[in-house]
Amino acid sequence: MRTMMRVATLSVALLSLGVSVSAQAVDIATVDLGKVMSEIPQTKEIKSKLNTEFDSRIREMQRMETEGQTLASKLKKDESFMSAAEKTKSQRRLAELQAEFNVKAQALQEDQRRRYGEEQKKVIEKIKTAVDSIAKSEGYDMVLNRQAVLFTDEKYDISTQVIQQVSRSEERRVGK
Repeated sequence: MRTMMRVATLSVALLSLGVSVSAQAVDIATVDLGKVMSEIPQTKEIKSKLNTEFDSRIREMQRMETEGQTLASKLKKDESFMSAAEKTKSQRRLAELQAEFNVKAQALQEDQRRRYGEEQKKVIEKIKTAVDSIAKSEGYDMVLNRQAVLFTDEKYDISTQVIQQVSRSEERRVGK
């Protein structure tokens, strides 16, 4: 029994020695991508650019919505005074307008989502470049998304540095 205890103790000691000898210190940082995306100027630029790009289509949708509301309210108000033919004509026009509105609204949403994704992809590349640059210059072996980590000390968070570097790249691009 004693011999078995010594063998077990020796085995545990050798295993822990082997693990500690092979383990190396890894420098890890975290970055809060949500914070970075919300604070860099490129995000506001994307929103402004896309608002300008889709402005005419959005105004067209608003015009159609107003026309539909006006038609529906007129139909409701004057329904008792309308002939059956006028009532049917107004109901058909309202249904056509609603169908056209739905088709255009879906197409607009899809186009906005696609364009936002395209623009966001460019910004994410800039963020990745900044993270890579900071990781190399600071000597980090690994950078993790802060949302994927249950706990981290603030001293390992490089989000502010990433925001500053990406913002500087925007200032240089614009020529400020």
